[in-house]
Amino acid sequence: MAEYDGELLSYLSLTPHLKVLRNCGIFPLDSTSPNIKKRLHGVYICISFCLIMLYTLLQIIHVFQVRTDIEKVMDAMFLLLTFLDCIFKQVMFMKKPHKILEILNIMKGPSFNQGLAEHRPLLVRTINHARFLLRLFNKLCILTCFLWITLPIYLHLNNEIVEFTIWVPFDTNENSKFYIVISYVWMQTTWLGLNNSTMDIFIVYLFAQIKTQICILRLNLENLVSRCQEEARNTSHSFTQLLELRFRGIIYHYNQIIKFSKINEEIFSNAILFQFLVSGWIICTTAYRTINMNPLSGEFLSMILYMICILSELFLFCFYGNEVAHESQRLMESAYCMQWEELPVKYRRYLIIFMERIKCSILPKAGKIVPLSINTFAQIVKTSYTFYTFLSKSNAN
Repeated sequence: MAEYDGELLSYLSLTPHLKVLRNCGIFPLDSTSPNIKKRLHGVYICISFCLIMLYTLLQIIHVFQVRTDIEKVMDAMFLLLTFLDCIFKQVMFMKKPHKILEILNIMKGPSFNQGLAEHRPLLVRTINHARFLLRLFNKLCILTCFLWITLPIYLHLNNEIVEFTIWVPFDTNENSKFYIVISYVWMQTTWLGLNNSTMDIFIVYLFAQIKTQICILRLNLENLVSRCQEEARNTSHSFTQLLELRFRGIIYHYNQIIKFSKINEEIFSNAILFQFLVSGWIICTTAYRTINMNPLSGEFLSMILYMICILSELFLFCFYGNEVAHESQRLMESAYCMQWEELPVKYRRYLIIFMERIKCSILPKAGKIVPLSINTFAQIVKTSYTFYTFLSKSNAN
């Protein structure tokens, strides 16, 4: 943990994510960057977004052309839905960068970085988990996209006809044109994978940061009396002076957590809801595609990896939303465990008022409707299976 000495540990958990988001043209550069660099990066963001929109349009045209063939539609739909989901999230990042910067400034603030030794393990664990998952999902996406192009290349080398899931105005089976299209498909899908996975892990670890800060708040609450007593013995300040100072700090920290949570929900709750809605169809169409695949083929492995990525990202949203709600509910327990009987009567009243406030737990929701919980994840998987069963039976008939 010595490597993080002097750092803003809360903010540090998302610095690698911000670097990838900026490199991929999703989030603007820091305000301290030179103006010319910021302008050029703004142009880069527009170009990046236009390229994703173009690829999505080519997919929509293809789906329209093959709309009478359910097999070809299913082959194209899972990736089209993924692109639409990515576009929706990217619009949120482009539309509200000032709100995201407000969240990041809270993470740089003193209430989220109090510098106490007992807080460090919680913050460092969040940093390590955030970095590990970012690297893992980025690499899984790159591997999946690479495996997607192995079958078309194999078929082309064996002089078999290859059909892409995008519309192109020429015959893609001519040798030179095939490699141009396959390179374009690989670069665009890999770009999508990096964008989507990084945005998802970034949003997930905003929820993880809320959970970590609530854990820190609980520690501060439970140790409030003992810490004030110990400090009063070692300094010239009285117990009540220290109690006043630290209790105000706890209230301010709680207010910052609430503010952080509300801004986070304002920015991303609709994007998460849209992801929940399309993920059911993505899982369903992905499972449908694998029915007739050879389990030993690279294509089958790529689809399994893709499904693992989609399910894992959904699970992480629901898991950390559930963790935030759980830790928030435990705040009341921490208030009871803080040796409140040793507080002066005035501060007992303050504590009662504070406890009334924390009765209303933080409950993260997608679209301010769907709770982020393990039950929600199970319901999405169940719904996906229902869609899959319906499609399979329809195809059999």
